[in-house]
Amino acid sequence: MKKFAPYLVLAIIIGLGVLVWQRGEKPAVVVQNTEQVQIEGVTTPPGKKPESGMATLAALSQKGESLECQVVLERSDAEGNIEGTYFTHQGSMRGDFMVPSPEFGGKLMSSMIVDANMLFVWTTIDNQVIGFKSDLTNLDTTVSTKEPIPLDEPVRYTCTVWDSVDGSVFIPPAQVTFTDTRTAIQGGIEYGILPD
Repeated sequence: MKKFAPYLVLAIIIGLGVLVWQRGEKPAVVVQNTEQVQIEGVTTPPGKKPESGMATLAALSQKGESLECQVVLERSDAEGNIEGTYFTHQGSMRGDFMVPSPEFGGKLMSSMIVDANMLFVWTTIDNQVIGFKSDLTNLDTTVSTKEPIPLDEPVRYTCTVWDSVDGSVFIPPAQVTFTDTRTAIQGGIEYGILPD
């Protein structure tokens, strides 16, 4: 038995090596992951990579997809970039952006909704919410609509398909009084200045 012991050990080692080698040759079993993956604040469905690039908010809306995006308007001035989240679904748009505002001590949250050819913009300044609305079908191009990021301004974006569309994000907040932009400017109210 002592003569065969080294051969037995060698046979066991070779046998284990063959088993390991055969396991490596088997086709891999594919398991689909059903979890949502979090990438830069955007939920990405399994197997769907985020899309990145440069485009205008209007162009992103015209893609015909329901999208959730992180966007950055890069500015060369001293105030810095405007960053935020942007949603689009069936022609409606919603954006919530952090806008540099040194005169108010840092940054302000400014939001906008475009729905049924109406633009709604609102900002909280010194605990007061200021809201303006503009009819985009009868827009006077001499009147600035003052959205946080102009719809035709190129932004850097990272978007993914928005699977769980929540249509309520496209409804302007009921607690905000929206003043018609043209009426306000004709009446002498300067945008960004708090009314008395």
